[in-house]
Amino acid sequence: MKPLRICLVSKEYPPAGSGGIANYVHLLAHGLVEEGHDVSVIAGPPDNGCMTPSNSNAPHAPELYRVENRRLALPSPIRRKARGIWRQLERSWAVDRKIARLERTQGPFDVVEMPNWGAEGLCYSLHPRVPLVVRLSTPLAQVSLLKEGPSDRMGLRLACFLEALPARRAAHIIANSRFIAQYCTDLYKIPNADLEVIPLGIPVPFSPPVERQAKEGTVTVLYVGRLEKRKGIDRLLHAIPRVIRKAPCCRFVIVGDDIGEAPQGMSYRDYFESFASPAAHAATTFLGYVEESDLSQLYADCDVFVAPSLSESFGLIYLEAMARAKPVVAFRTGGVPEVVAHNRNGILVELNNVSELAGAIIRLSEDQELRRMMGRCGFERVQTSFPAERMVRESVACYRRVISGNGNRLSHDLV
Repeated sequence: MKPLRICLVSKEYPPAGSGGIANYVHLLAHGLVEEGHDVSVIAGPPDNGCMTPSNSNAPHAPELYRVENRRLALPSPIRRKARGIWRQLERSWAVDRKIARLERTQGPFDVVEMPNWGAEGLCYSLHPRVPLVVRLSTPLAQVSLLKEGPSDRMGLRLACFLEALPARRAAHIIANSRFIAQYCTDLYKIPNADLEVIPLGIPVPFSPPVERQAKEGTVTVLYVGRLEKRKGIDRLLHAIPRVIRKAPCCRFVIVGDDIGEAPQGMSYRDYFESFASPAAHAATTFLGYVEESDLSQLYADCDVFVAPSLSESFGLIYLEAMARAKPVVAFRTGGVPEVVAHNRNGILVELNNVSELAGAIIRLSEDQELRRMMGRCGFERVQTSFPAERMVRESVACYRRVISGNGNRLSHDLV
C-alpha cells in the first residue's frame, strides 16, 4: 500500500523532553518510519533554542522540527491575566503555522495527529487542510483536580474548554485506554461511539531479560516519574519508613525531576528528610533526572518497580518495567488496571492507602519466587498485548480509514 505522509505534534519530545506523551510520540514516530511512512514531528524548542530539523540524516528517524511559540502582541496588563491561556494560544498558533509552511515546501500531509493535552490542535482544528486525529491522554481538568493551593477556576474552565475543542472537531479520536475514553467522553461531551481505543506499546525483546543476581540480603525498589503529587510520590515517601521497619533489606531509588510541589514549597527530598527515620533516609537515594541509557540500567538493576500514581490514563512506565520482567506495585486507579493485572504481573492497592502500599512492597521484598513469577507474567503480557508494532499497525489502519472517509470507529479491547 502507498506510504503515508504523517505529521505528529508533541510539545515535549526526547531528548529535550520526557513524559508519557513525549515517549509514545517518539516510539510511534520511529515505528511509522520503520514501516516506510514519511513522518514529520513538530515539537517545542530544546533548552538551547535550536529551531532547525533534527535527526534528518539518521536511519529510520522522522524529520524533527522544534518550534518556538508565536508570541501574541498583547499589552502587559492583559498578558499578566490568564498567562496559561495565552501560552496555549501561542503554542497552537505556532504549530498551525509550522504545518502550513511544511505543506507549502514539502507538499500536503495525509493526516495530522496531535494530543489533547494543552490544546495544541486548536488553531489547526478551526481550518484543517487534511484529517485531524486527536489522541487522548490525561486531560488538564483531571490533572488540575489533584493540584494543591489556589487556582484560577475561570482560567481553568477556559483552558479545559479550549482543550476540548480540537477533540470535538477532529476527524477521528484515539484513546489509549477504555478508562480515558469514557472520562473524555463525559468531559468533552463527545459520543462514546466516536472513540477508538488503541493501547500504547513499547519495543519488547524476543526473550526475557537475564535475571539479575541481587546482592545478598538486598532488594532494590525503583520509582520513575516526576516528583509531583499526581504521581503519588508523597504516598511512596510516607510508605518507605514503614517498609524499612519491616523489611530493612529494601533500598529505594527515586528517579525523576522534582518540581517543588511538596508542602511549604519544599523539594520532595527535603520533605522526606523532615520526617524519615535515619534508617529510611539511609536506604533511599534521590537521583533526579537521568539519561535514557542510565535509566535502562536502573530498570535492569531493580527487583521491584513502584509508581503509585493518583491518576494515569494508561501508564507507559509500567510497560517499561514489565518489559524488563519486573513486578509492579501501583494504585488501582484510572487506566492502570488495564495494564497491570493484579496478583499476576503486579500488585494493585487501594488508592491513597499508604499502609497497603507499604504492605505490597514488603510482600514482594520477602518472596523472591513471587517476584520472579510476576516478572515473567509481566514480560509475557507486554510481549503479547503491548508491543510497539501493535500500536503502529493499528494507528496506520486508523489513519487509512480516516483518509478514505470511512467514518466507522472501532473500539478495541485491551487484553
